[in-house]
Amino acid sequence: MRQRTVLLLESEPVIALDLRTELEASGCQVFAAEDAQDAVQLSLQHEIDLAILNFRLKNTEDGLALASRMRLGSHTKLLFITGANPQDIEPPVRLNTDYQVLHKPFARRQLQAVLLP
Repeated sequence: MRQRTVLLLESEPVIALDLRTELEASGCQVFAAEDAQDAVQLSLQHEIDLAILNFRLKNTEDGLALASRMRLGSHTKLLFITGANPQDIEPPVRLNTDYQVLHKPFARRQLQAVLLP
């Protein structure tokens, strides 16, 4: 069985490190993006099973616009993590994949539920 691949773009370094540690402990291969352009490049270079994107990205587009630019397969799960209000994250674009939202702060069990196949 192939190792699950995760693309991670989180702008808060402490949260990014915590998420990466949790994901790797769960057996995932994690590709951590530095910024939106890096996330797009990683999505072109790797088959991504789960993309975890911060909904509000610093100095750039929001996570929804970024997701629409990424190469995400129909099998790819998309997870937005955000401190935004739920009503603020209605998608203005159609995505080719289903998505979920975790609101910060979230519990490890909530992340683990997303990781389950």
